[in-house]
Amino acid sequence: MSSNLQKKNRLLSGKDLFFLGMGQCIGAGIITNTGLAIGAAGTGVIVAYLMAFVVTYVGNLPNLIFATIHPVASPTYVSTSWLNKKLGGYWLYTQVFSTLAQAYMGSAFGTYLNSIFPSVNPSLAACGILTLFYIINLFDIKTSARVQNITTAFMLLTIASFVVLGLPKCNMEVMFNSENFFYGGWLGIFNGCALVLFGVGGCAYLPQYGPQMEKPHRDIPKMTTLVYICAFFAFGLVAFVGAGVAPIAEVAGQAMTYQAKIIYPGNGFLLFIIGGALLAIVTTINSNFSRYWVTIIRGVDEGWLPTVFAKRNKYGVPFVLHTVFFLMALIPNLCGMNIGALSGLASAICLIPQLIPVWGFLKMPERCPEDWSKAAKLSKTFASLGSRVALCLLATILVGIFVVLNILNFSRFTTICFFLYFAITGIICFGFGDKMLAKREAAENTQR
Repeated sequence: MSSNLQKKNRLLSGKDLFFLGMGQCIGAGIITNTGLAIGAAGTGVIVAYLMAFVVTYVGNLPNLIFATIHPVASPTYVSTSWLNKKLGGYWLYTQVFSTLAQAYMGSAFGTYLNSIFPSVNPSLAACGILTLFYIINLFDIKTSARVQNITTAFMLLTIASFVVLGLPKCNMEVMFNSENFFYGGWLGIFNGCALVLFGVGGCAYLPQYGPQMEKPHRDIPKMTTLVYICAFFAFGLVAFVGAGVAPIAEVAGQAMTYQAKIIYPGNGFLLFIIGGALLAIVTTINSNFSRYWVTIIRGVDEGWLPTVFAKRNKYGVPFVLHTVFFLMALIPNLCGMNIGALSGLASAICLIPQLIPVWGFLKMPERCPEDWSKAAKLSKTFASLGSRVALCLLATILVGIFVVLNILNFSRFTTICFFLYFAITGIICFGFGDKMLAKREAAENTQR
């Protein structure tokens, strides 16, 4: 009885999930990318953000339904491997590379901290914050969730202060005239959406935490949807106010700290840098450390990485894998590498594979018939293969349009690395995948 209670106390509640999702979604992008979106869409940036959230929600709806009905570890890996085991490994390797984006988060934290305290070394600050949250996330996920709840709450209060203090400085009549609201026309709004689309994608990761949740069947759809709605208002209102406190030509392309200097009295803008920019980065770093391993751990257990990576500590954290991800974030900051290029390449490599897992939704009735039958409303709605294909096709088209737009903007270096990485991982997965999985299965049978 006591062990069951202890286990329950380590699971994530609905409140934990909400703050985890908000912290994951609201990162450095709200400070930096929003100014670029204003430059494209003017005050119509709020429509650009609405489009971005609708596209990402619908684009991830098959994954959300999958994890709601079948809340297993690493659901996107599972759904991909249902299509093809080797394809699942292929998808897993792209996720491993994506963890280089954590190096960028550390670098961004160091840069913002240095802007407040010039004596602080940005690289040391980056390494310090990454090390702190690496240690915190070595404990059970509930520990990092408690930290997330506090930091995200303060961040949201800061964002609210930006909106409340900024709105009176906005001239609504000017903001809603066609010249400002359609600053770049509908094409500008569309381009603004493309600029921020992948920055709001953090909302989509809550389904990965199924086994760590108290009530996954209820909280996965409820909290994911709530986070999408609340994050839209946070992003959209900050962007709308940021576009209205000064002429569009003046604020276009600026980081939101520029508008904060207009909105807050005196040195009050430092509140926005600390409570907004720094905490946005901190909450993303914290949630990333757990998100990286929960997303792929099922595939690691099955043999796509050496056995040592699957070893857990007493809190259930795969500490070797967790340490590798920490080093992937730390080393670029220690060595003065081009973190922006690495992060851009990591994001590029994840683009195409994110279109694959949604199609695993087609296999649900045959692969998990018991869970499928229990989800009466969903299984009835998507009872026919045609309805499931239609949803997956819609999701693929919506996200695929922006994936193609991003690929067209790749630099030559990114394009070469992009195709080289896919070629190497393809050879590993489709050439040696059967042997890798069979070897792990044989080792487990021997241990039994």
